[in-house]
Amino acid sequence: MGKIQEKIYQKLPYPFKFLLLNIKAYQNSKQRYTTAFDQYLQEYIELWNTDIDTLRIYQKKKLQLLLTEAYESSDWYAAKYKALGINKEDIATDPYLVLRKMPILTKSERKTEYDAIVNKNRPTDGVGYTSGTSGAPTINYLDKESINRSFALWRRFHKAIGLETKRVRQVRLSGRLIVEPTTKKPPFWVYNYFENQLLMSTYHLTEDNLPHYIKRLNTFKPELLDGYPSAIYIISKYINENNIPLKWIPKAIAVTAETLYDYQRIEMEKAFGCNVYNQYASSEGSPFITECTEGNLHLNIDSGVFEFINTKGAIAKPGEVAQLVVTSFTNLKTPLIRYNIEDTVLLSEQNSTCTCGCVMPTIEKLTGREDDILWTEEKGYVGRMDTAYKGLKGIVKSQIIQDDPKSITVNAIVDKEFDTTMQEKLLSNLKDRLGQNLNYTVHIVDTIPLGANGKFNAVKRKFKIEI
Repeated sequence: MGKIQEKIYQKLPYPFKFLLLNIKAYQNSKQRYTTAFDQYLQEYIELWNTDIDTLRIYQKKKLQLLLTEAYESSDWYAAKYKALGINKEDIATDPYLVLRKMPILTKSERKTEYDAIVNKNRPTDGVGYTSGTSGAPTINYLDKESINRSFALWRRFHKAIGLETKRVRQVRLSGRLIVEPTTKKPPFWVYNYFENQLLMSTYHLTEDNLPHYIKRLNTFKPELLDGYPSAIYIISKYINENNIPLKWIPKAIAVTAETLYDYQRIEMEKAFGCNVYNQYASSEGSPFITECTEGNLHLNIDSGVFEFINTKGAIAKPGEVAQLVVTSFTNLKTPLIRYNIEDTVLLSEQNSTCTCGCVMPTIEKLTGREDDILWTEEKGYVGRMDTAYKGLKGIVKSQIIQDDPKSITVNAIVDKEFDTTMQEKLLSNLKDRLGQNLNYTVHIVDTIPLGANGKFNAVKRKFKIEI
């Protein structure tokens, strides 16, 4: 919905919210699930189960197509090619060599130069916006093929974890304003008939409201819970702490958009009795990374090319936390070539073949946005800070903020079990992981605000490390 539509939607009584949302859902479904979508889905399913040589040939052809279209139809990239002396014959001969010569596209360039970057020869069939973590969303032009391919890859992920490819009965918890933030009584959700999807608000997950959420889940009985891990974790923790029986077991939980922590996975799997699967994509059109049934994160190399860069601009080594630089096949209207998307991953120590049957390469972990990773002179990049809380009692929710390389602030919501001993243990754990010579401050707070688009930022670094 556009901003004006959203304002109108928020003021409507619930029956009219349902009607307006489903009119939009019908339009989206007609655009997303076409004959072309079916063809792309079948293509991707076959690629998931194929051999590595076939995948490499497919990736090379897609890269040649992307680079050629950018050469012919994007003012931004045409200027880069010209400056580098690259022609179409070079692209046809060795597209990977051409790719390595191209400059890295930055977030600021992507945000301000979108009209120059766009592929002029593809129609504009949709306009989207990123969540705008910096406060200013980025415009994202789409054509039908980009929309269809993105949703086909998403459905391929569903099939790989044992779900149907269409109309999976699901609950989605994301940052959309489903109902007004000031609403005090249920419903805190709206049903999307055309996607067989119950959209639940992440802005009303208070202790008073959680019984209403769980009651609705017990009547809706989704096959899939999908959305922000922080939101599903809150519901899961309440279920476990209050020993609430569920009347069904979902087939899967799929999380996205935030870093998934081990303690969240444990709590969710205990509450709902099914596996949690992590996934990575972006509204800008990043290539996909998806978790398989064996718990490994596969780089979907049929959706793009992944590069892993350390802070010195060099290729990251196995076992390192690395920034993602992506070249995407999923957004052909707004081409992304060597785009520093400012997300990070932990690379595996060694290459291994996954026993799920998919031969696409794997990584160890999705560690989050580049500014979700702390950095100190003593330790370098430090991810997965959830380990600092192991063995501690009394911390209900917390957030670590790093204003500069020498300062760490922890905002914590605590209960009666949190005392001076727990605080000293927390500080000791932080020092072990981040370094002994930083300034540490712990603030006990009543609330921790959500970030952009309803996401919870467990870690925030406020200074940039340029690659």
